[in-house]
Amino acid sequence: MPLALVGINHRTAPLSFRERLALTDTQQTDLLESPLGRTLRRHAGLAEFVLLSTCNRTELYAAAAHVEQPFGDVPHGLVEMLAQLGGFTPEELAPHAYGHAGTDALRHLSRVAAGLDSMVLGESEILGQVHHAFDAARAIGTVGPLIEEAFHTAIRAGRRARAETGICHHPASVSTEAVRLLADVAGPLADLSVLIVGTGKMGRLAGEALRAHGVRHLRVISRTAEHAAQVAEAWGAEALAWHELAAAIAGADAVLSSTGAPHAVLTRELIARARDHEAGARRRIFVDIAVPRDVEPEVAQFPDTEVYDLDALQARLDGNLELRRREVPAVELIIDQEVQHFEEWRRSAALRPLLAEMHARGEAIRAREVERMLRRLGDDLAPELKQQIEAFSRSLVTKLLHEPTRRLREASDPEQAQTYTHVTRELFGLDGTSARRAAGGSAA
Repeated sequence: MPLALVGINHRTAPLSFRERLALTDTQQTDLLESPLGRTLRRHAGLAEFVLLSTCNRTELYAAAAHVEQPFGDVPHGLVEMLAQLGGFTPEELAPHAYGHAGTDALRHLSRVAAGLDSMVLGESEILGQVHHAFDAARAIGTVGPLIEEAFHTAIRAGRRARAETGICHHPASVSTEAVRLLADVAGPLADLSVLIVGTGKMGRLAGEALRAHGVRHLRVISRTAEHAAQVAEAWGAEALAWHELAAAIAGADAVLSSTGAPHAVLTRELIARARDHEAGARRRIFVDIAVPRDVEPEVAQFPDTEVYDLDALQARLDGNLELRRREVPAVELIIDQEVQHFEEWRRSAALRPLLAEMHARGEAIRAREVERMLRRLGDDLAPELKQQIEAFSRSLVTKLLHEPTRRLREASDPEQAQTYTHVTRELFGLDGTSARRAAGGSAA
């Protein structure tokens, strides 16, 4: 099948690799429209691209120019493209990357959309991210019929998984697990002073979980003061301006950070300034759930300071999801069904040119032979008889072509379908010009 992907995720690559490949929407668009992308399409026969970049994965999907063109393996150009995106050499990236071609690529995409390949099994956010990546690629014109049908298949599988199984019915998220981790390492949260840095979706979910744990001293800070004020009002918390960040950290026992910044915002230098504000030694815990990381790793070198990031959360999340794991076989069955529907669509799409040419050749021969017969019968032939001859000839051609058409459409084995297609072209003499040749040549 002419579909392939290459990518890295939280299972194959450390956070230091993933954050170099975490892309903003603008960066994703720039890559797809870059000279590298255009060159790859031109020289590798790749016509369609979608780039999916989330907190825990970056994947590049590509399709060939023709739905019948198979990929025996992942095109090497995709690996080079992904490596260049993160400033890696292909050799550096290769040990951490994975690739799939053909049906395996579609199955992987469907598992991603259904939440089976997420850090948090069955998470709901990934389905929207898959949809957004597809819409972004379609907006700039790098989506064609095969990628479109593949992503529609995966999105449909994701929706069905959530509607028909319990894969997302048992609460589990990075944000809530971050709060559980904080409670485990810091003890009861009610009397802690907690600072939330960032008011995006992850930060808001974390804040709600903190309130549920009875945190009374909660402050919120964001680069956008209005966002911080809105969130703080909803929680009964205190909103702070961004320039107060160092002082806010100095007064916090725990800092939970989840901004969308492309670089660390809680640097070693900033934390050093915050410590200068302290009256005495103070234990401080940072929980960083951002990608790229918000907290520089060097911050952990300060005395009485602990830093936990997404990699630290992974082992904890793996132990909390047994109920969701029980739903995995049901989700896999849905994916199998959707992949099968896609294969039927693809075979039908690949057959359309052949069937159109076969029927066009039959029609051309029919029209020519009817015309010869009518000339031999003379001009005195009654119009009603002419209509009967036309109708009979059309019916005859349709019935003669019905069985080979049905056999071609129903061939489920890929090798058998390919053999049928080749033999049909040979037996009918179809080469893309046969219908036009039949209209002016002699009868076969």
